[in-house]
Amino acid sequence: MQIAGRDAILDKEVKSMDVRMKKKIIGSLAGLFLVGVLAGCNESEQRETVSKEARETTVDIETQQKQREVAQIDPMEELLEDFYGDYQEKGGEIAFVSDGVVMDGNYNEAIYEGIQMYALAAGVSFSYYNVEEDNFEGHLETVEDAIRNQAKIVVCAGYDFQETVGKLQDDYPEVSFLLIDGVPADTKGKEIEIKENVHCVSFKEEESGYLAGYMAVLEGYHNLGFIGGKEEPSVIRYGYGYLQGIDDAAREMGFEDVTVNYWYAGTFQSEEEICEEATQWYTEGTEIIFACGGFLYASVLEAANKEDGMLIGVDVDQNERSERFLTCAVKDIANAVVISLDDYYATGGKWSEVFAGQNVRYGVEDNCTGIPVLETEWRFKNVTMKDFYELYTHVKQGKISVSDETDKQPQVSVTVNYK
Repeated sequence: MQIAGRDAILDKEVKSMDVRMKKKIIGSLAGLFLVGVLAGCNESEQRETVSKEARETTVDIETQQKQREVAQIDPMEELLEDFYGDYQEKGGEIAFVSDGVVMDGNYNEAIYEGIQMYALAAGVSFSYYNVEEDNFEGHLETVEDAIRNQAKIVVCAGYDFQETVGKLQDDYPEVSFLLIDGVPADTKGKEIEIKENVHCVSFKEEESGYLAGYMAVLEGYHNLGFIGGKEEPSVIRYGYGYLQGIDDAAREMGFEDVTVNYWYAGTFQSEEEICEEATQWYTEGTEIIFACGGFLYASVLEAANKEDGMLIGVDVDQNERSERFLTCAVKDIANAVVISLDDYYATGGKWSEVFAGQNVRYGVEDNCTGIPVLETEWRFKNVTMKDFYELYTHVKQGKISVSDETDKQPQVSVTVNYK
């Protein structure tokens, strides 16, 4: 089975197409396959693609899954098939630079899928580069290697690239940079001016954290946990939003005994220390832990398997990895990358006036933050999708305000044990 219009999209003649027409094609593809309630965050029409029926009724997930099994098709795999060899080991026009495994099934892979979706549809060459030394010098060397290999636009994954982009935006004004979840900074980590050759994308993670925390308490959990990776803005926003959601739900439900254990592990990797901490929490009564960052979820999952605990995942839908994931706090990273690359190429190989030197934050109002709903298994037993959509709509309409402050802990009435 072929995706409708796939051959036309992948034909090299697409290069001669009007770039705005390509945007429509790419936008529709992204809307078809990205997870959760996320339907694309670039066009007003896309922002309302969650159907009225889905908002008002509980979707029959089992039926959807059976239909997908019968179809025996992986749309994303089909979409990302490189028929024409646009991927290059080195020398790609679009260069993705990460400081971890690219195909990590999580954050880096979501960025890379966005690059693939755009590049394969538009017929643009692309490459990826891994940082060997996880420090400023290592990041700098790897990005400059990509530039020496003729990269025209460099996509950098995460907060740890802020200082690198801060330096190179001046050193290479002819090169464009797309920085995900960060803004240019000096060598001391202080934010500096975003130059015209840089566009930054970030998300309102506090909204996703809020929704996940609220839903967990609504489900009936009283003893919750949060284990974050590095103490950086996106992780902090996830965590502080999570606490706000827990607090609001506890008040609504009249729960007076809700507690939260809260800790930053200082790493996004799976570590024995994380497993030991999570095991202790579960043993002492913690029922569910928000594992917020990279591969650290593996350590929390190991503890959950031993102690019969539950998890909340992060960034992308991780439900397929284990039945112990109740839900995930997600953000539409791939589509944000598609939107950004489309702007760059639509303007002739540079950022438009709207994107140049700007940091765009996508959130619920753009259908770019939330929890996965439509293309995943619904594991809540006491809460319906209708309950979720009512909450989601209140956040989207501004009836519920979630603070994005990261410099101070949120004021909540539930008990929070900060480590």
